[in-house]
Amino acid sequence: MNRRQFLAAAAPMVAAPFVITRRATAQGASQLPFPAAGADGWVSLLNFKNLNGLYTFLQKSGKGAAEAKGMVTFEDGMLHIMGNLVTDEPAESGYIATNQEFENYRLRAEYKFGMKRFRPRLEAKRDNGLLYHLVGQDKVWPTCVECQVQEGDVGDYFLLGDARGSDSGPNGQVYTGRDNRKLRDRGGDFENRDDWNVVEVIVQGDRSTHLVNGVTVNTLSKLQQPDPQNPGQFIPLTRGKVAIEIEYAEIWYRKFEIKSLT
Repeated sequence: MNRRQFLAAAAPMVAAPFVITRRATAQGASQLPFPAAGADGWVSLLNFKNLNGLYTFLQKSGKGAAEAKGMVTFEDGMLHIMGNLVTDEPAESGYIATNQEFENYRLRAEYKFGMKRFRPRLEAKRDNGLLYHLVGQDKVWPTCVECQVQEGDVGDYFLLGDARGSDSGPNGQVYTGRDNRKLRDRGGDFENRDDWNVVEVIVQGDRSTHLVNGVTVNTLSKLQQPDPQNPGQFIPLTRGKVAIEIEYAEIWYRKFEIKSLT
């Protein structure tokens, strides 16, 4: 597949509307206004020119190194992750995060995997993810919730860092620590492996839902984080930054947007 064919845009995919309430805050107690929304209520978190309002973080190199290494660029009006030269050196993982925190929202991204893969995952599935409710210290990986974006597994949950959540089923299984992955509630393959896909996260209080190309595939409730004031205790995890992972596979994003109450 040549570059022109790869970048050819597929027809936009739109999921059913979902009205939610919201409030946006900055880190700490101070409040920031929610970014100005378009006529349809969606706010783009990318300007597709630079990282204004965002920052990158890599596991070893820290803040601001990903763009310096060419791992994060903007090309053809899209965000391009891991389009840099493939070498024999292992790549670093990390993320692109917002400076601002959000709560009660609908997050939507449109992505398409590229061809490049990097050590140490040259033979593994192409992998990425949307992170939300990202709180606390920047590290790989921080306390947050991940909506998995990996071939064949889009929509799975990972509870990263010290986050945890509960299944709404009769057993109410808690996912955290080594048992931090919740597979999709709905079986099947709802993604386009070599074309554009829409993945969405709906957040309401301490509950969230994952959608893939308009299909609800997973839900989790009682999202929690450690209470910084009371060691050993947990408090609801209802807000935080949102982010796109930097992993070991090339990927393009042509949308990364958030929607509040209309």
